[in-house]
Amino acid sequence: MVCRLKTPLYGLKQAPRAWHLKITKYLHQIGLNKSKSDNSLFIRSDSRGHLFIIIYVDDLVIEGEHFVDIEHIKKLLSSRLEMKDMKELHYFLGIEVIRTPDDIMLSQRHYILNLLYKFGMTECKPITTPLDRNLKLDVDSGTTKCEPTFYRQLVRSLIYLIITRPDLSYPVDLLREFMQTPRDIHLDCAKRVVRYVSVTWDFGILYVSATPIRLKGYTNADWADYKVDRRSTSGFVFSLGNRAISWSNKN
Repeated sequence: MVCRLKTPLYGLKQAPRAWHLKITKYLHQIGLNKSKSDNSLFIRSDSRGHLFIIIYVDDLVIEGEHFVDIEHIKKLLSSRLEMKDMKELHYFLGIEVIRTPDDIMLSQRHYILNLLYKFGMTECKPITTPLDRNLKLDVDSGTTKCEPTFYRQLVRSLIYLIITRPDLSYPVDLLREFMQTPRDIHLDCAKRVVRYVSVTWDFGILYVSATPIRLKGYTNADWADYKVDRRSTSGFVFSLGNRAISWSNKN
């Protein structure tokens, strides 16, 4: 007897690729096009309005202007794929979606609480700023080396927080520079960021429906202020309707 596995999503190396090709082909057939900036985002824009589908492995998030269009897309997907409708989006990849009649807030409150517990900092002393602005860090700062595995795990956990926390972009990007050979002062700074997060755990990004849709961008840079290689630190933030939609900080 030979069994044919129809849905090999997990365990096989080629399974994710085969699944992505299948769902991409079908979404094209029903009128959605892949975004040029993100391979997991599919968009349909026509006289009916805008509709978006985001894919993460075998999970799909559907968002649109009209409820009827969303329900129609669900029926089309159900006719071709075996799927379960989880209704309104509340939690996705560690991001909590909090809705009211007038706005939507994206927050990582539960992720932060789990982070504090994971690194034994649930009882840490809170602080109101993530980084001392007068502190200049480089690879030779500090006196002793710290345990690199713990430092890397902590910084990587903080990196994921940047999704909903633009205020962490600069300090976390700075700490990421010392992943190879971290020292005690680098670890102290990373813990300071966690202490700041512990008191701002309910921060997030609020999108208000009544805000006028206007795209704005801001950028800035210092001048060769990074001591390690004399490069400049630059950053940008773009907002749509006075709410941030994209941001970055780089050396």
